[in-house]
Amino acid sequence: MPYMYGDIKDTVQTKPYFPMNRNLMEVHYALGWDYLQRALRETIRSFYDIVRLRLDEAIYTSKSVLEGKIAHPDRVFCYYFFPPVICIRSDLQQGTTTLLYGESVDTTYVVTSDLTGEIAFLLNTHSESGIPVNWWLVHSEDELLDRRHIKLGFKLRDIPNRSKDLSQTGFRLIEVFKDIRNERTPQWATSAYHTLQVYSGGMANAGLEQSNYEAVSYIWEGVNAKKISTFGDYYFCFTPWPPFLDTLFAMPRASFTSRFCGLSAGHHLYIQQMQFPGVAGNSGTWFMDTIPEVVDVVWLKKLEKIGIPTPAQTLQMNPPNYAKKDTYENEAFDYNYPEGERITAEKLGLTPEECLTGVYTDINHETPLDEKITPDKVLSIGLGRTTKSIK
Repeated sequence: MPYMYGDIKDTVQTKPYFPMNRNLMEVHYALGWDYLQRALRETIRSFYDIVRLRLDEAIYTSKSVLEGKIAHPDRVFCYYFFPPVICIRSDLQQGTTTLLYGESVDTTYVVTSDLTGEIAFLLNTHSESGIPVNWWLVHSEDELLDRRHIKLGFKLRDIPNRSKDLSQTGFRLIEVFKDIRNERTPQWATSAYHTLQVYSGGMANAGLEQSNYEAVSYIWEGVNAKKISTFGDYYFCFTPWPPFLDTLFAMPRASFTSRFCGLSAGHHLYIQQMQFPGVAGNSGTWFMDTIPEVVDVVWLKKLEKIGIPTPAQTLQMNPPNYAKKDTYENEAFDYNYPEGERITAEKLGLTPEECLTGVYTDINHETPLDEKITPDKVLSIGLGRTTKSIK
């Protein structure tokens, strides 16, 4: 590979976390740190266009399910409201959201730039009885981030750099966010409120992940970064912790991943639609105009060459030991999977382009490692209201 971990600038405060960002590291190894920095900046700059596709479709799909317009909601996925980097099956969304967050909840996704340490954007979502109903996004240049914390006097945009860790950042921000929520939507003033602090690299890496199992496993890793390394802080952090999620995250990686994928996908593998402007039939041209190389370097590499891990492989995977110094000295960042059948577009009888639109499979955590992957494993293709049921 032409580029190495050591080529990432030491001025990046989250550099030790980057080997966990395996999709981003594939981009770095192939195209270099300068390219990856630009890709991160451009993704932040255009995140409204990305999230609009995902969250608007989530709202429309939920509405169609409630109105009985979707014949097989158990075959239809959409991106989850919080966080919008994993997909959830439409018939499970209401119950799972209520279980995790409660009947009425506001959630704010606070994305901090790995490159500057400042807030890159805020994404707020609201759900009622487990149904997504509203969202808004604020970019880094928005005057809302100039609002000051009443007691501390800090501007919102400066709070991450003025706090000792992500947890303190979250508690300071949520005090102001509740005031903003009560001004904008007073009808929800008594709703529960949670924030999720995440770095932009984590957001981008999860957003590029095709396997729902791999995405969920990665989220566990970011939340438990303090436990599995010497980093000293989370890479993702809720404030306050939703009680049931707190219990789930305390489980071992495999147990958490299996439980969460059960709640969100009935334990089945869903190859997530890469829902970006200009990809998988989505409107716009941003992705192919800005970072088209990522298609080959990340997605097609998996779909055509190395294959996507099965759920059983993800659950039995052995990650690097980030607590050992020589892991970094030797750049020993391999995630080791058990031998077995991997999933490619060809084995599913689909083109890579079809796989990028989303594929719900009859492959779950109990599927044997050596079981052949064949076209009859495909249950549906697509995302949201345009999903086509195969079986």
